[in-house]
Amino acid sequence: MQYKNVIKFISFLIGLLILLNVSSYLFAPKNKAEEGTYKRVKGFLSEPKNTMDYLAIGDSECKSSISPMEIWKEYGYAGYNCGVSAQHLRDTYYLLEELLKNQSPKVVLLETNSFARNFSLYNEFLNITDRITKKFFPVFEYHNRWQNLSVYKMKNTNSKGNSSSIMFKGLHYSTTVKPYTKGSYIKRTEKVKEIKKIPMFYLNEIVNLCNKKDIKLILYCAPSPLCWSSQKHNATADFAIKNGLPFIDLNLLNDDLGIDWSRDTRDKGDHLNYYGAKKVTSYIGAYLSAHTNLKDHRKEKSYALWNKTLEEYLKLTKQSKG
Repeated sequence: MQYKNVIKFISFLIGLLILLNVSSYLFAPKNKAEEGTYKRVKGFLSEPKNTMDYLAIGDSECKSSISPMEIWKEYGYAGYNCGVSAQHLRDTYYLLEELLKNQSPKVVLLETNSFARNFSLYNEFLNITDRITKKFFPVFEYHNRWQNLSVYKMKNTNSKGNSSSIMFKGLHYSTTVKPYTKGSYIKRTEKVKEIKKIPMFYLNEIVNLCNKKDIKLILYCAPSPLCWSSQKHNATADFAIKNGLPFIDLNLLNDDLGIDWSRDTRDKGDHLNYYGAKKVTSYIGAYLSAHTNLKDHRKEKSYALWNKTLEEYLKLTKQSKG
């Protein structure tokens, strides 16, 4: 009798494992539009292997501030904006690790706003166990997708998803204008807002990973009256000096960039809109041209799709090619 119970229990476990794996296949998103936290970077993961010259990583300040198609237009560098809203440095590190499995960029641009975003050891423990669970059983990550399943969607699981996420190479494209009206926000001090232990750990991991892969890491801070502070700047500047990294704080270059806070923000000074992103991208592109040896691919046949994509990008953003 006891032997039969053991057999039943083992059979139950086997059945459960089969069910979880089948469910994981069904519920795991099959196109870029249905991804969870990292849906924005699935376009990057679909790029041909080892074709990216640079990538930009960070939180929403990143995804709102750099337009890879503008850099392609002016310099012919192929890159992708992999910024994810509200991202912690922990997730930025794991994301970068994943991205580097298929690409070998010469440059990584790391936006610095998330340096001040802390999280607890308890949350870190939960994150580790969560990552392990979702790695083996994706159904736990995508369990809400059952509401969206249909016969039609099951037949179209290999569709390419939202083309706009490909068109803008990760840029959060917005022409919404909600002005920032509170005047100058640059108030300098010698005080430092310390980077907490866990963010610092992952920041060092990002530095080590880039060193290991022979990638030039560039720190940059996107213009943002609501997010910037002199204390944050000082902490990042100290870290950059200690690690021999370039640090570009674009908040201190508002005049050089020509930032107009009555027009260049979509949410009253938190994030840039498309008009502000163009100005930041112009500066970053010129910096890459002056301080790196990235190659112009515009005349290469293997990058012909980028030129076709640029044609569509220019139409949608109402720019002229010249």
